[in-house]
Amino acid sequence: MTDKPAAKKETFETHLRNVEETVKALEGGKLGLEESIEKYETGIKALRQCYAILEQAEKKIQLLVKEKDGSLTAKDFEPAGEEKPGKKKTEA
Repeated sequence: MTDKPAAKKETFETHLRNVEETVKALEGGKLGLEESIEKYETGIKALRQCYAILEQAEKKIQLLVKEKDGSLTAKDFEPAGEEKPGKKKTEA
């Protein structure tokens, strides 16, 4: 039986830092072609992780809305510009 350390959960900030470091390295212009390609691939993977984490966070967010009677109701967060299927926006 081998004792393996618990896998460290990588955060959004960790992935974002990786993206930023990759961009800085690529913009520096001091890398060779092969190393640039490797950095680019690493950066894209980190960026995709950022998007996945943000998508999960959006799904978890709920808003508290004050109803006309004064009660509070939890409603799912819908980012601007997105609407649920089958739901039409009405203009006032």
